[in-house]
Amino acid sequence: MRVLHTSDWHLGKKLEGQSRILEQKLFINALENMVRNNEIDLILLAGDIYDTYNPSAEAEKLFFDSIKQLSLNGKVGIVVIPGNHDNPQRLTAVSHLAKDYGVIIYERAFQEIEVGKYGNLNVYKSVPGGIFIEKDNKKIYLYNLPFPSEATLNETFDDTKFNIRIREILQEGVEKNNEDIPSLVMTHIYVAGSMGEGEVALELGGSRAIGVNDLPTANYIALGHVHKPIVFKSKNAYYCGSPIEYRVTENKFDKKIFIADISNEETQVKEIPLENYKPIKEYIVTGAEEAIDKSLELMESNEWIYLNVKLEEPLTNSTIRKIKSNKNILEIIPIIQIEEKEKEVSNYNEQTLEEAFVEFFKEETMGLAPNDNITKLFLEILEEGENNETN
Repeated sequence: MRVLHTSDWHLGKKLEGQSRILEQKLFINALENMVRNNEIDLILLAGDIYDTYNPSAEAEKLFFDSIKQLSLNGKVGIVVIPGNHDNPQRLTAVSHLAKDYGVIIYERAFQEIEVGKYGNLNVYKSVPGGIFIEKDNKKIYLYNLPFPSEATLNETFDDTKFNIRIREILQEGVEKNNEDIPSLVMTHIYVAGSMGEGEVALELGGSRAIGVNDLPTANYIALGHVHKPIVFKSKNAYYCGSPIEYRVTENKFDKKIFIADISNEETQVKEIPLENYKPIKEYIVTGAEEAIDKSLELMESNEWIYLNVKLEEPLTNSTIRKIKSNKNILEIIPIIQIEEKEKEVSNYNEQTLEEAFVEFFKEETMGLAPNDNITKLFLEILEEGENNETN
């Protein structure tokens, strides 16, 4: 069976307040061409379909239109799991309509999907978390684990035991395949090492990690959560990453999707690069005049721009307006020259300290927001420091 793996669409996500819906539509159109040209049987969408728990009407419409478009009106099967950004109830609101288009949307872990026809896809057997799929005389078993947390799993466990519990869940899920057909796994989770953390368990913004060796043995493992394409060949495990750049730190690697030919003998995986419809770029200039010139130079460029300006004194409001006449400039970031040393200071956007901390945290973790405990700890430390200065 030929499977296309995609994830982390983050429909409705904005960049410094700027909409990315047009780029996301272009991606969906390109994905449809890939589905047609490669004769795809099944699409795996590994979580974070939306960017927020309460997506806009525009984002929801794009998702509804997309699953209809990509399923080719039911010819191609689609299986979707929620990520940590998704509201599972909002995601599954169209399940009764999506079924005719070959779309299966999970709401929770250990869910048992109804047996029957989903477009041209036949779910001929179902177990908690897993489905046995037949299409055009080809069969696979797919085990699905949406973003795992204590709330979604309805369990409590010590942080140090998280990877052990996830290992058990995934292994037990794969072992439910009692037929001589290929096993696939789809889950939305961090695998330690995928962002350079090392092979240890950690928690960032509420998201714990498992080790590579915690993954089960399967013919293909479709991972979501990390925005950079990464391959763990020893486990046939793949992060395809997000389809477009969502932060400036993501312009250091290419975007792609994976297509896998699944069989009992060997899994053949092909990488297909994605077009960058509007790259995120950073430029450094010196002085107000050079900043205005660069703004004019890039006026017709199809880029999202962060403009770093080396200054000996602050920019005037008049200069800022001239630079900002280029609507693609997201931020003007001043770098003040002090005693021959460069010191980067806050941008011209007004922010609270809490907002600035959240933005910094996201920059350092490829878009992952801090959880409430981390933010609270930062504010407590800040308040303690201010109190010490007062005393």
